[in-house]
Amino acid sequence: MSARRLWKRGLGCAVAFLVPLGAIAAEGDQLRATVDTPATVTAAGGTGATDQSGPRVVVHVTGFRPAKDGSVQAVVMAQMPDGKTQEIGRFGIFPQAEFKSDAAGAQRYSFALPKELAAGEPVRLKVDLVPARGTGEGAQLEIGRAEIR
Repeated sequence: MSARRLWKRGLGCAVAFLVPLGAIAAEGDQLRATVDTPATVTAAGGTGATDQSGPRVVVHVTGFRPAKDGSVQAVVMAQMPDGKTQEIGRFGIFPQAEFKSDAAGAQRYSFALPKELAAGEPVRLKVDLVPARGTGEGAQLEIGRAEIR
């Protein structure tokens, strides 16, 4: 195989690898949450669940750093059609130990979507880190992506 064909094949593989990365975060998403700054992510995907439970949003967590003082929990809020936000669930990382993973090793948390958001449209989520004990200082949560199933 010529050097030019190898170069083109390598470039094609690199582009094919990078294309899904653009789908992970919508423009304007802030995928890192701290106690002071929430993460924001747009969930898109399926048209709803096939059973009677209705559609769910799945949040993929790819990194966590525990608080220096106390512990934290994540509060997931969905932006409603009227522009207000509504809490749809909470989760905590257990054990409160630092981790970093790729998409395949992400921890996943699933929440039912309110009926007002069940039309198959993308949903804007806000993930707040709130202290459960202590100040929560130094805690950090990284969101890989969110999807609707």
